Amino acid sequence: MSAPATQPTTTSATPWTLVRLRWALTNAALKTSPWQIVAYVLAYLLAAGTVVGTGVLAFAVGHGMAHDVWPYLPVIMPLAGTAGILFVALLQAMFIGENSTMSMDKFAPYGIPDRTLQLGLLLAGLTGIPAITALVSFMLWAMAYRGFGAAAVASQLVAAPLIVLTAMCVSKALLAVADIITDSQAGKNIFYVVVIMLFVALAQMPNILMINEVSVEAASLIPVARVFGWLPLGAPFMLPFDAANGQWLFWVLHVLCALALCAVCFLVSQWCLHWQRTHSSDAVRAKAAKGLGLFSRMPDSPSGAISARLGSLLRRDARQSMMYIMPLFFVVIFALENKDIGSWFVWMGVLLGGMFMSLTESNGLAYDGQGFVMEVIAGTRAIDDRTGRVRIYLIIDTVYIALLSVITFIITGDWSSPSGLAGAFTFIAASWGWAVASLGVAEMFNCSVLYPVPSMAKPFTNPQGRGAAQAFLPFLYMLASLASILPTAIVAIVIFATGNGAAYPWIIPVALANGVLFLCLGTWLGAKLLRTRMLKVVQTLDSFAALQQ
Repeated sequence: MSAPATQPTTTSATPWTLVRLRWALTNAALKTSPWQIVAYVLAYLLAAGTVVGTGVLAFAVGHGMAHDVWPYLPVIMPLAGTAGILFVALLQAMFIGENSTMSMDKFAPYGIPDRTLQLGLLLAGLTGIPAITALVSFMLWAMAYRGFGAAAVASQLVAAPLIVLTAMCVSKALLAVADIITDSQAGKNIFYVVVIMLFVALAQMPNILMINEVSVEAASLIPVARVFGWLPLGAPFMLPFDAANGQWLFWVLHVLCALALCAVCFLVSQWCLHWQRTHSSDAVRAKAAKGLGLFSRMPDSPSGAISARLGSLLRRDARQSMMYIMPLFFVVIFALENKDIGSWFVWMGVLLGGMFMSLTESNGLAYDGQGFVMEVIAGTRAIDDRTGRVRIYLIIDTVYIALLSVITFIITGDWSSPSGLAGAFTFIAASWGWAVASLGVAEMFNCSVLYPVPSMAKPFTNPQGRGAAQAFLPFLYMLASLASILPTAIVAIVIFATGNGAAYPWIIPVALANGVLFLCLGTWLGAKLLRTRMLKVVQTLDSFAALQQ
């Protein structure tokens, strides 16, 4: 008689299971690299600074040190709160994204009910460091309402978790909807660019308004603030004022308004999860191309093949598309902020754009992913890889700076005078020199300091551990990029410090030589580093690929 078959035991996942999984993955990310530890320490210090700064400001406002602000708080809070929640949602879409390791489609094979899964992912987000920092900060902000009475202080303590919940629900719903409506790769590219452009435009709007002396009377904002106070994003910020005025019916209605928005966002996210489970994605489609494309335009050599492959990737990669958009955006922003400052201020946009062009290349092997692994398998030499990557970026940088220069000439009119031409060509040379010097620095960074990136098919996702690393490691690259242009900067400072302004065209040969020198040095050192770390890089890229699956 055969023994009865043993039935497998199943453990039903609960929302708190996903919370524990989130922190387990975060702790595991700390073991992958010492840089991850440094990035997390800086993130915790930033969070602590935010909490302390909010507490000090709230204490100053609540204890009468800034009592002149009290009459304006009912106007400031709903407007600033609404803008803050929208800012967080855009920031989530641009930098942080929906964590790909904890994304909804990862748990599809486990049969977790949609509602349980969505609730667990929401709780996982609410227990993260950013959400905890925001919660503590808003609770400390209750001290700012001491002048409005104890009821207002208590109401702010109630509003704090409601504000954080609203911001989290709106962010997750926005990302879920974005993943649905951008069904094609082209749609994802366009949406990704639009989100980042909108984010930068909103961040620069106060500077543009102040420089152009656009003033807004506080009295004119009162009716606008009342409207925003009854909208779901501004409603939680009105609770202290409702309590201070004894308007408890309005207090309840504002709470219900915010909770209704959270419920709608939760249902929208749940519907998006169900849609993703029942529909196949068309984000990645095979396209047949005639001819060899860029391969026919590059040298017939291993480095030429790498240049062609990298160029083909850059044309389709939404994650690196901002490399083409931000330099132009810099010129436009500097032109809008230029008011009787001088044409040199607009040329500063071209100069900064030169540095920005190689920002993604500083982590280029992570963006390249398995393409680089194939190079290693094929036995490609490190110097061929560096040469191929430098060739394609050098072409892009040179052509793009030329186009930006033509646009800036049209804006400033510097082409009409000899002095204007001399200053313009000085900035053009400095911009190109900084661009290629930064490219040399990037070739050293991308084989020694890597951090996870989202997959090309899902540019809004966020591999576990990427948030802190992405905030810290590019900052190191920008510091190194600043150091690379130091010889040109020293020459410029000496010329202007000695009052010999007529000699500034000498900056042109110095900037060109500076750029070429650091480009050659960075390419050579990058090849040396890559040759010794090639297998380690492959191992790191394999771990990154596992996070993107």
